[in-house]
Amino acid sequence: MPLAPARAEFVPPDRGTPGRLEGAGTRWRDPNRGEFDPPDQPLFDTVRGSCATTPEADGLTLLAPRDALGLTLNEYPRFFAYIPPLPDGAQIEFAVTEWERLMTDAGEEMRDREVYLTQVTPPRDGGVMALELPEVDDEGNPVTPLAVGQHYTWFVRILCNPEAPTRFGPEIWREAWVKRLSPSDEFARQLAEAPLAEQVGLLAETGVWYDALERLAQLRSQANEPELEQRWRGLLESIGLGDLARERP
Repeated sequence: MPLAPARAEFVPPDRGTPGRLEGAGTRWRDPNRGEFDPPDQPLFDTVRGSCATTPEADGLTLLAPRDALGLTLNEYPRFFAYIPPLPDGAQIEFAVTEWERLMTDAGEEMRDREVYLTQVTPPRDGGVMALELPEVDDEGNPVTPLAVGQHYTWFVRILCNPEAPTRFGPEIWREAWVKRLSPSDEFARQLAEAPLAEQVGLLAETGVWYDALERLAQLRSQANEPELEQRWRGLLESIGLGDLARERP
């Protein structure tokens, strides 16, 4: 079977190439709701002031689809967020949380479990920042990998004052969903045999947003080529984030 052309246009998973993914379906399902309708925005999208040093800069933005479920095939995926220019001393809090719907004696209940939490230093002048779920945390403890078919959120918060991270104030946070699925045997073979540039297209047209973005970011880090910039812009434009295409991870 010929490989897909090396394009980079995201197709939401419920409309992507069928038969490539396995693991409890690909339709959007907000675990906090009973219906399957996609949300208008990520779970948390809250602003309480801002300590951005450049008011005209874009605000904190997660590079994630806003009207489709973000998918990955990886146990330890990599995410990307645009961080505005911040003052010295500001930190970024990054967390991954598992969500599960349980039936209890009191009825249906949502439970969350923290998978990973850390603080990192933002780019000095702002820009797109990679945030990775590692295999080992900052204290040397193993991090639980994402399970196939399970819902998770990834959370990013700007801490203008890291010494008082729980105080409300000039802080900004965003959150988006991620779900890990497994590739079919045929799709796994296609990915293994395809060059990195073609993997981007295969993943994007299948709806595997986070992995398509990660591979394209990897290509951009290796070469400064107009074609790669066009593909990066096209991928971000397909989820309404074309204005951030100028930013490099």
